[in-house]
Amino acid sequence: MISSSVSGIVFANAHDEAIEKLTQKRSIASVPFGGRYRLIDFCLSNLVNAGVSNVGIITKEKYRSLMDHLGSGMHWDLDRKSGGIRILPPFNVRRVRLYQNHVEALYGAMDFMVRCNSKYIVVYDARTVANINIREVIKKHIATQADITIVCRKGLEITNSDNTMALDINKDGRVVLTGFPKKIAAEDCRSMGVYVFNREKLIEIVKNSYETGGDTINDDIISANLDTLKVMAYEHTGYAAIMDCPKAYRRANFELLKPEIRKDLFNQERPIYTKTRDDMPTRYGTQSSVTNSLVAEGCVIEGTVKNSVLFRGVKVEKGAVVENSILMQGVTVNKDAVLDNVVSDKNASVSAGMVVKGTEDKAFFVEKNQTL
Repeated sequence: MISSSVSGIVFANAHDEAIEKLTQKRSIASVPFGGRYRLIDFCLSNLVNAGVSNVGIITKEKYRSLMDHLGSGMHWDLDRKSGGIRILPPFNVRRVRLYQNHVEALYGAMDFMVRCNSKYIVVYDARTVANINIREVIKKHIATQADITIVCRKGLEITNSDNTMALDINKDGRVVLTGFPKKIAAEDCRSMGVYVFNREKLIEIVKNSYETGGDTINDDIISANLDTLKVMAYEHTGYAAIMDCPKAYRRANFELLKPEIRKDLFNQERPIYTKTRDDMPTRYGTQSSVTNSLVAEGCVIEGTVKNSVLFRGVKVEKGAVVENSILMQGVTVNKDAVLDNVVSDKNASVSAGMVVKGTEDKAFFVEKNQTL
């Protein structure tokens, strides 16, 4: 049974700097996405859909929002007496300080890796949005007798090539070379930040890498061991997005306006779960106009909304116009205000008659609870 032989580890704070305006008070794992989700929902749902019921979440800082969202893990069927969700402390074991890199973070989670007693561990980067069939990844990992399997995708649209590893794969599916080429080619096969490890091998590698001052998973755990370990690739062919910059975050949200992408990402056979909230359906005023937009429940729309993503509880008053924007939970756009290419964090308010415009390349960000 996969549920007993596989555990998961999720990095909640890795790459917080990628979208700093949204991670000032939260981890990247708890960044809102797609009207009603958080980024961590995709990690947890993919694991749970594969039968993984023991998940450790490595935190570092600004994780109150994440803990509020996760609660007991009930919404992902992870509120269990044995296993379930475990928040792993952010401290380096020996020096009693916050971990500084991936290797130190994993070393700090050594107790979880030893005690989980699973045969395999899936290590997951919370900045990845995709509906991955983890069950099939694990099956291939076992069938190929791999030490490490990297989930990758060709043509992955990325901005920051420094943090997204490119893979050179031979005809047998083995990774023979890795790198971080600045030039991004359509045929590139890039890591999605999802890895399957043999547990005992992971423990051994992390200990060795920690003792020698290792830094990242990509360089010091994978690339440094290509000659001695069997590292295989699993190509994900469905939709995938990496949140490596503010533009990528906006692009991924707006891609949900395409029916084919929504259908792929929110696969009925492998649902994406999130914290539920009971609310009324969205109300549309008699003079409202909404086109090509994703609108969550609990909104009140009396103005105009075009090409936008609105989270729960957003209010757009009469005469207000919202275009090409992402408005998070509880945002209020007052009468006759105009928003274009705006990303607004939770519970912000735009005053009546205010005009706020960004550009496609550089959106205007409104902070949480801010009033304009």
